[in-house]
Amino acid sequence: MKPEWRKYLAARAPRYTSYPSALHFDSSVSREDYADRLSAVELYEPLSLYVHVPFCKKLCWYCGCNMRVENDYSRALRYVSALAKEISLVGGRLAGAGRPRSVHFGGGTPNYLLVDEIADILQAIELEFGLTDDARLAIELDPRLIRDDDINRLADLGFERMSLGVQDFDHEVQLAINRVQSFDMIESAVGEMRRAGVNDISFDLLYGLPKQTLGAFKESLEKTLALAPDRVAVFGYAHLPSALPRQRLIDSESLPGADLRVDLAELADEMLIAAGYRRIGFDHYAKPDNPLAVADREGRLRRNFQGFTDDLAVTTLGFGASAISSVNGLHVQNEKSLTGYYDDIAAGRLPVARGIELTATEIAIAGVIQDLLCKGSANIAPVLAAVAPGEAVEICARLDMLEADGLISWGGNIVLIEAEARPLSRCVAMALDPYEFPHKSKPSVSLARAI
Repeated sequence: MKPEWRKYLAARAPRYTSYPSALHFDSSVSREDYADRLSAVELYEPLSLYVHVPFCKKLCWYCGCNMRVENDYSRALRYVSALAKEISLVGGRLAGAGRPRSVHFGGGTPNYLLVDEIADILQAIELEFGLTDDARLAIELDPRLIRDDDINRLADLGFERMSLGVQDFDHEVQLAINRVQSFDMIESAVGEMRRAGVNDISFDLLYGLPKQTLGAFKESLEKTLALAPDRVAVFGYAHLPSALPRQRLIDSESLPGADLRVDLAELADEMLIAAGYRRIGFDHYAKPDNPLAVADREGRLRRNFQGFTDDLAVTTLGFGASAISSVNGLHVQNEKSLTGYYDDIAAGRLPVARGIELTATEIAIAGVIQDLLCKGSANIAPVLAAVAPGEAVEICARLDMLEADGLISWGGNIVLIEAEARPLSRCVAMALDPYEFPHKSKPSVSLARAI
């Protein structure tokens, strides 16, 4: 990576799984707004479904998810029952409209639930929405909780993609984040998946964790390559102990410095590319024949609340506490607390807590950011036309800075992210984001606040 790019790799930029992000949701959006949008969904409109399972057996200190450690399984059964009721509430509003193209189970830990409960949730979805054979089912798994025959049974239910939270294979790093899982455990899980016919296995890795070194992380990457997952997601750990109390259990003195974080990210990129993986967006890698890589080559890659995807559905319906939905320019998030979620479901109410209705300007920005992140290029004319003249000048000034550093080239209204700069595409997207750069009276701007 060019030396002048390292500052961008260290930037704290939004992940843009939505625009605007959930940080900008508020209580001005109501459950009635969501109900109205659901009622307007077209008969054969593709749907992407997300099911959030907030329970975990152990507390991973690095985790930023909405989760809770739960040792009483009866409480999970109550949650599954509430999920079925929420699915019914949403199905009632759709009145037969919409066709699921994918179902993704995330968390928390989806396989905290027994396979029987996962099957019950799928049955509730089948009853309300219908599930055709071409709907793709995906699930995130904690390898420490995989029980005998779980993989075979999940495969029999139709799960074609399984994702393992590996994070790092180094034992010292695992101790420092309270997530100890051996290489043999991961290897056994991968073997079971392959024998069950699962041909889309994904690993999640994290850089920036405590105790990480270049040498040890190189070994973790080598072990990853030895197991040959079909996809690898490489995320940067965000240490936010003031917002996430569990992260206070991590020794901040053991965290890699800014330079080492950049070196770790570069190492992962270099090793995965050298091993034949295709770089997808800014943090995913996939084997050339994987559906994600095919979608990228064919210009069909999209980004939604689950990350980069080959799912073309624009409408996302989220179920469970904290789940986010997006329907026709409206983003909504469910109640985060189980108490609030259960109260709404018991009263027959959609459990919406907050959200945002996109303005015409935000819709234009969202579309251009989607193109930048997924295609590496975009026509920014819709954004420049939608914002105030002074904001347009500021956006152009920021893009000029990025071009001067070689991240992008742009002529006319077409912005092209250089191929080797794709891991930095969030910084390019951020240049178009008024939330990150509130309008100033003068066109003199700087990206320094993001670096």
